[in-house]
Amino acid sequence: MFWGTGEALFKYICELNSEVKDFLRLKLKEDCMEEPKNIMPEHRRKISEYVGAIIANGFILFVLNNLYNWRVPFLTESYQKCIWAIDVSLGAMIIVNFVFIFFDRDRFKHLLQIFTSAASFLALYIIKGIFPFVFNEPAWFIAVKVLLIVSMVATGASVLYNIIRTIIPYRLKS
Repeated sequence: MFWGTGEALFKYICELNSEVKDFLRLKLKEDCMEEPKNIMPEHRRKISEYVGAIIANGFILFVLNNLYNWRVPFLTESYQKCIWAIDVSLGAMIIVNFVFIFFDRDRFKHLLQIFTSAASFLALYIIKGIFPFVFNEPAWFIAVKVLLIVSMVATGASVLYNIIRTIIPYRLKS
């Protein structure tokens, strides 16, 4: 049976009857029998990070959905054709961060981050293809195109990294 964490093993051992506990104490190191420390503060910190990510992504979703209505001068009407991909990407991030509040094991986390990174790549690809921007200066045009391409490369690398981390978990014990 795979225990996942020392905490799960500790809880299971505590539920066993006293004879089995005595046998396991002889077989396991003493530090495995102690309750892991700082579980709650770490868990609370992660929850606050996920909640913060949900709030931030929700705010960004609101802003990006209203940019065209606010008459931002450098956006063209074709921006409306991009908004669905942006909504998919940010919606996926909100849903995944909500799931992480309740379950955030490393492999599961990397598996879901494959999908969020792929959704982000799709949004960047759609934006680059439609390019709903108009600039007076050619330098801005080039800068935004380069930024989109660099972002796509980084997001593609994130997809590959998370695929590898899902298949081959990295464990460093010190």
